[in-house]
Amino acid sequence: MSGQSFENEELFLENLAKAYTEYDAKYILPFLADDFKYSSFWVATPDLSKEKYADYIVAKLATMKRLNTINRFFMMYEQGTGKPFLLVGSKTPEGGFGCFDVKTNQDGKIKSLAIMPSSFYHLGYKNKEEFDKFLKSL
Repeated sequence: MSGQSFENEELFLENLAKAYTEYDAKYILPFLADDFKYSSFWVATPDLSKEKYADYIVAKLATMKRLNTINRFFMMYEQGTGKPFLLVGSKTPEGGFGCFDVKTNQDGKIKSLAIMPSSFYHLGYKNKEEFDKFLKSL
């Protein structure tokens, strides 16, 4: 078991889910480090800087709000380390789940956010009943 605390990562991921469900980037932008980078497994463009990500996420959330998109998320944890990952309720192009992976710098600020296939990680849940409810809600 890793001795590292993932408190800031988990708090950010909880706020990320809130940003996506309330369509408001204010919940996450203050967490971002100046050298922040965002990437997606499914997009071949270069990583987005903090400024470009801020523009991207504000526009994306506005579009989701306009389309009345319902987003569902579930916190998962890497087996062995306890590192949190935010599972995305919508399916990936491959038919699995995607998940957000976040890393912090020494100051506790978010230095990177990536969305990746959840199959890249060995993830588990803390509560089977809650996970079953999540799956049924999709």
